[in-house]
Amino acid sequence: MRIAIVGLSIEIMLASPVATDTTAVQRYDAEDMLAGDVWMVRGMLARLAEEPDIEAVPLFWATALPGGPMTAAAYDEIKSETIRRLIEGGPFDGVLVANHGALEVAGMDEDADTDFVAAIRSAVGPQVPIGVSLDLHGDMTPGLLSAATVFSVLRTAPHRDDRETGWRAADQLVHVIRSGIRPKKAAVRIPILVPGETAVTALRPARELYGSLPEYDARSGILEANILVGFAWNDRPSTAVTAFAVSDGDAAAARNAAVDLAASIWAERSEFRLRMETAETAEGLRRALDAVERPVFVSDSGDNTTAGAAGDLTFVLQAALDDPQASDIVVAGITAPLTVERLIAAGVGAEVEIVLGAEHVSRPRTERRVIARVEACGETLELGGFQPYRSHEGAWACVRIGGVLATFHARAIGITTPHHFTAMGIQPTAHKAYVVKLGYLHPQLEDIAARHILLLSDGVSQLDMRRLDWSALPRPTYPLDTDFDWTPEDGLYGD
Repeated sequence: MRIAIVGLSIEIMLASPVATDTTAVQRYDAEDMLAGDVWMVRGMLARLAEEPDIEAVPLFWATALPGGPMTAAAYDEIKSETIRRLIEGGPFDGVLVANHGALEVAGMDEDADTDFVAAIRSAVGPQVPIGVSLDLHGDMTPGLLSAATVFSVLRTAPHRDDRETGWRAADQLVHVIRSGIRPKKAAVRIPILVPGETAVTALRPARELYGSLPEYDARSGILEANILVGFAWNDRPSTAVTAFAVSDGDAAAARNAAVDLAASIWAERSEFRLRMETAETAEGLRRALDAVERPVFVSDSGDNTTAGAAGDLTFVLQAALDDPQASDIVVAGITAPLTVERLIAAGVGAEVEIVLGAEHVSRPRTERRVIARVEACGETLELGGFQPYRSHEGAWACVRIGGVLATFHARAIGITTPHHFTAMGIQPTAHKAYVVKLGYLHPQLEDIAARHILLLSDGVSQLDMRRLDWSALPRPTYPLDTDFDWTPEDGLYGD
């Protein structure tokens, strides 16, 4: 028995001004997938390795840091290569797809994850089972639900269970192949916008809702039930929370599980709110610098590159420089390619006049001239340990401006692990405070932070959904609209 593994896992923010082009995409061939401890894929490989008569055939997987719409050229290249390898490497008894669920392609009206999985379905034929793993910040569509056979979705945010999620997707696929069952699927689109920071699974209500999923899985006939909180920033018809279930062939069981799960989510709609420590920018920085605990990690949530923002804004850095007592603080991950080019050309030890805000693209320029001393720089940034996005990055420079260390980068970067700091010569726990362009902290930073403060900063990933423009989103949708009736049957679709 042979099972192929492929995927295109990228989270796209339509409002982000920086396109996800071919240079932003990191590609993994079979050897890389087998040896590289790759997101989701590693769990799939682990499950298939438990079956002596199954040959796991990793073919091709692509990913990128979240960003603006993927260019049509980049998408066509990845999709064509995926389909080519499936056709040339086949036939297969099953296919595993490690995707995200929030892929968007410039000029494409259809949901891109749907298009990608539908293309795989067309290539392998209607009888070959397809298992799909997704991030919980993805969206579901009727087309995607129809194109795949079984699904598994992450159940933690911050994400700590990609290995387990890949394992479950493979486990379901193996069960389908061996048993010959024809699963039934049902989903409910729930009209709620939930940015990820309001659905941290260690906090209510996500803690209780995701914690209930094993009870749904244990229902008679259910293979797996899941919740997609969706990608709340994208103005798309499919943007919503989704409750869905896959059964072993019992359509009523799938529908009942999806409806019951949707009802429990709807009942908690007003509870999806920020529950971590939050503050406006200047106040949050002052709290971090005054804190007894160290290190304090501070999130620039409005310019969150792991949600797709460009990382170009210097508002928080400038706020730190406005504080005359600010010292021993690191402001990391600012996208500024022209600044990086000048700093690298000047070299370590040089003092260079740079203009903060001159390279703003997602918000107006706010120019401030400062003198920056180059502490370290490089043409590439090689990262050790497990990385959820890219394992190597482009040109960068670390500078000192008064009492502040700041890092600038030639392209957007997600500072999500301690390795990002050590690769730039910065100790990740030695300073008072670290500013990163995130929302919630990713697991490896969460594990070393003594305290976390989320800044209610401006930017394309700001967290008040009511301040965004909506035209394609179906209305009414909570919390943009609050006075309306809804039942799970209103959003039900599937087999």
